[in-house]
Amino acid sequence: MPTEWGIPFTEHIMVEELPAHFWAPSYLLTYDGTSDSAEHIRKFNNATLLHSKNYRKSTISIFGVIGREETLRAYIHHFNIAILEVPIAHLEVLVNAFAQGRHGGPLFESLAKKPTTEFFDVLVRAEKYMNLYDAWLVKKNDRDKRKENELASTSKARREP
Repeated sequence: MPTEWGIPFTEHIMVEELPAHFWAPSYLLTYDGTSDSAEHIRKFNNATLLHSKNYRKSTISIFGVIGREETLRAYIHHFNIAILEVPIAHLEVLVNAFAQGRHGGPLFESLAKKPTTEFFDVLVRAEKYMNLYDAWLVKKNDRDKRKENELASTSKARREP
């Protein structure tokens, strides 16, 4: 780091980006070199620590995971990622957030008809619905291929003299 800049920090520290939502008093964001640099760093680190504590996600953020337009498998994937970002979540809250985010469809109807407070039960039911959907896709693809083959053979028969 060039000394003419008057900045006691190394270049790799100076080019490091601050987190997107980081907020600190303006006197902490700049250092003019007139005060103790160790004290400035200590204050900056404390502000960073407070920032990280303030932005820890809570269980409320799980309710923001909405998966009406995606497959059940993709929704479970996104929901599980959201759960990992929350330090503590009660199982009943997970069940309610999962059901709210996946409002509508056969799994939601199943949860409405036979409520549970165990998130594991929800995942077991979801797996059954995913297996059912996969089986339906296989059957649909087979049916579509049969139709294509029938159309191809009918069209070929019409072209032959």
